[in-house]
Amino acid sequence: MGKCRLWLTTEEIRPESLEGATVVVIDVLLATTTLVTIMERGARRIFPVSGVEEAHRLKKELGHSSVLTGGELGGQPVESFDCAHLPDEYTPERVKDQDIVFLSSNGTRAIMKAKAADTLVLGNLRNAYAIADYINREAPEEVIIVCAGSLGQFSLEDYICANLILSRLNVENAHLNDAAVYALDQRFDPKNVAELVAKGRVGRNFHKLGLDALLEFVVEVGSSESVVGLHNGAELRFKSMGSEAK
Repeated sequence: MGKCRLWLTTEEIRPESLEGATVVVIDVLLATTTLVTIMERGARRIFPVSGVEEAHRLKKELGHSSVLTGGELGGQPVESFDCAHLPDEYTPERVKDQDIVFLSSNGTRAIMKAKAADTLVLGNLRNAYAIADYINREAPEEVIIVCAGSLGQFSLEDYICANLILSRLNVENAHLNDAAVYALDQRFDPKNVAELVAKGRVGRNFHKLGLDALLEFVVEVGSSESVVGLHNGAELRFKSMGSEAK
């Protein structure tokens, strides 16, 4: 690897800088966790979108009955969608062999902004190690890790995930930006990640909403071997998959 950069919010994405790069988009709470889980539970394809009208238009264009719309805006379900944004809604029975059109306030916005990358994959705490292994195996010349953040603000959980991925990458001879240098100088114990994420703004909100079980699912570091990536700049599919998802 010749270059590795860490961008801490979606606003840092510069499409003109993505040519030839492998990009990892992270939105731990909750888009990239939900999107990978949907694929693990049997969906055929997922189409990330940037807005509600685009979602409905695309569902119509796909033109078959096996299409579901899902996601959120501002953390709230979209009334006209078939599903919201929590992984529990996407059961195997509901999503098997379905196409999903998915919208989120931060995650899909980052995906769409970074779609010009040579390769784009989704990172979360559950598949962080699988993402690092994938990158080390593919050995791209340039890697950019993007924390989606929250409406332009830094998100603790995304940074922790980026740190865990970076800590396992072969970057000894790579040129690093300042954020990557700083991250590599830190070490997070995976055993303490759940406690730390729970202290963040979104983690605290999950507790207030009674979503403690969901938070436990999200922070299971290394529990997934799935690598889901963007194909043809439009749809998410598996790039590789290890053990079958539960």
